[in-house]
Order: sequence, then C-alpha cells, then structure tokens
Amino acid sequence: MTRLDRIIIAAVVLFVSLAACAGMRLQAGGAPHRALVMAPHRDAPVSAPVRVMPLGDSITDGLQSSGGYRSDLWQYMRADGMKPDFVGSRSGGPSQLDDRDEEGHPGWRIRQLSQHARDWLLEYRPGIVLLQIGTNDVVQRWGLPTAPARLNALLDSITATVPAAQVYVATITPLAGKARDARARAYNAAITGLVAAKAAAGRHVHLVDMHSALSKDDLSGDGIHPTSGGYAKMATTWYSALTGRPMTRWEAESPTYATVNNGERLTTPNASGNGKVGYLSAAGSFLEFALQLPRAGRYRLYVRAGNGSDGTCEQRLTVNGRPGGELRYPAYGWDRWTITAADVDLNAGRDTVRLTHATCSAEIDTIGLAPAR
Repeated sequence: MTRLDRIIIAAVVLFVSLAACAGMRLQAGGAPHRALVMAPHRDAPVSAPVRVMPLGDSITDGLQSSGGYRSDLWQYMRADGMKPDFVGSRSGGPSQLDDRDEEGHPGWRIRQLSQHARDWLLEYRPGIVLLQIGTNDVVQRWGLPTAPARLNALLDSITATVPAAQVYVATITPLAGKARDARARAYNAAITGLVAAKAAAGRHVHLVDMHSALSKDDLSGDGIHPTSGGYAKMATTWYSALTGRPMTRWEAESPTYATVNNGERLTTPNASGNGKVGYLSAAGSFLEFALQLPRAGRYRLYVRAGNGSDGTCEQRLTVNGRPGGELRYPAYGWDRWTITAADVDLNAGRDTVRLTHATCSAEIDTIGLAPAR
C-alpha cells in the first residue's frame, strides 16, 4: 500500500464519520463534493475517493500558465486510475483540466490566507491540502522576521480544522536576483523546521522541497512565477510527495539521449525545457529515448503529449525492442499537455523507450519514470 493509498483511506474514514454526524446521505447526482467514484489503477488495491485543496497564492492559481501545476497533477492522478476531486471557491485552468476548483489567490500573503482558510476547510473538508504560501511576504518584504510565525499559526489552524487531512507544505520556488532568493531560502529554512516539529508532534504535515525542484531557468520574465515547464516540474514534485515514488523526467527535445526519426525538434515556451518533438506524422516516424537506470524492475512510464488533431492520436510503445502496446492521447490542442501512463519492465543500465507513429500526429514534451505501484 502506497503513501497515497493510506492518505486516501484516512480521508474517507474522516468523511464517513463527518457524514454520519451530520446525517448526510450520499446519493448520485447530489451536491458537488458529496459523492465520488474513483476507478482504481489495475493491479492496485481499490482506493477511496479524496478531496484535494490546492491552497496558496498566484502560483497555485497558475499565473503565467493557465492552471499552473494543477493541470499536470490532475493528469498524473487520472493516469493512475484515480478520480481526484479538487476543491475550492475559485475555478480556473485549461480545457484538459476537467476539475478546476482551487484556492489560489493572486497577490495574497500568509495573513490574508489565514483569514479565510478555516471557512474553506470547513466547507470543503479536504482529505489532502497542498499548501504553498509566503512568496508575496518575501517579495514585498512584508514583516519577514515574523513570517514563519504567521505560517506556524496557519498550519495550526489547518490541522485543528481538518485533523485527519494530510497537509503537504511546499517551500517557495526560486526567485530571480541573489538578494531576493537569499530571503526565499531563509524563509524556506524556517518552513523546514516548522514542518519537522509538527510531524514530530504527530500532526499529518509533510515537507515538499519545491525550491530545489526548480531552477532560475524555470522562471518566467517576472522572476517570480514559474514558466509552463516550471509548473510541470512542480506537478511532478507534488505527485512524488503524494505517492512516495520519486519520478525522473527526460526532455523529448534533448539530443543527448533522445533520437528523432522523421520528426522535428521544436521550440516553444509552452513546453518543459522550452522544447518538444513534433511532426511525428509519417509511417515509421518515431522518438526514442536511451535511458540509464540504476536498477531493474517494473516502472510506471508517464508520457506528456499534445494533440491538435481532430481525434485521439495513437503511438506504439516499444521497450528494449519489445512491443509495449499503444498509447492514446486525447485531442485538446497543440501545447495542451495531457499525461498517459503505462507499466514497463526495464533493465539496470541502458534501456530504450520508443514512441512510434500509429495514427495522426502527436507531439511529445517529456517522459517520466517512477517505480510502479
């Protein structure tokens, strides 16, 4: 049983208890966030549904890239057979993000979030809270010496309001400028200590090191908000924290380990690493990754793809020369990224993963590998 399975089971126990106290009856077609269905990933234990509250500022909202990390995170969860219920009073995101609910408030500092968080938590009762806040405190230098104390009070409020919820607290992402990023690092160091203390006290609080997940190259022109690729890295980091399965990503456009046959490497600010591989439209065209892995075993392969055709596109998956089935990518538009997953058996050392044209033309941004569940 993975960490996410345990979290989901704990969340549903809390929800059922609350429902019994309130005398609620779960019925199909009832109010939003009342009754959910989750299709389990094959070979995995049946998982209960869970509500996820993305909570924070404009980075949670997705400024500079519609939906921000929430789009890919939702895609990861769906690719693994889940049906997450994102909750919140706000809504926003791209067409491929079916569930756009969130609590990302542009420009807000810790104190502003603290004034409303309890009401939102009581209304939506999330089983998982994804908290990232403090960037505006640091950028505006607003009461910086007491910012950790404000965050501590917010965490106390969250854990008291939804005590069974799993609360994931992310460090803030890098900031452009040496002095400004030094302030971010100092604030992040305080977050680390706060989370460790609460975890030691038995609170369901977990640290997510988002600052290390991104580099200065992943920042947009304002030096604060991530690029589309930066948000994609954030989604991977959140999902690895939720599942307890570290994921490694490879860029499709990299000539170091990726071979393109009868396709093109393309530049776009809307892709991770500002590049992708497209025009894989001819018979026999393919993209092949040559990977070096530390250990053999079964892995979960995640393909981040875009499809601007009229219907679903398919590519044939080949792993070390052996057929691995077909991958299907829904049509939301070019640079509208979805994530499709498959289990693959890989060797220690060199492995090859090839994606070959089958129907229409799909573009590939990245692949990721994590230990299979």
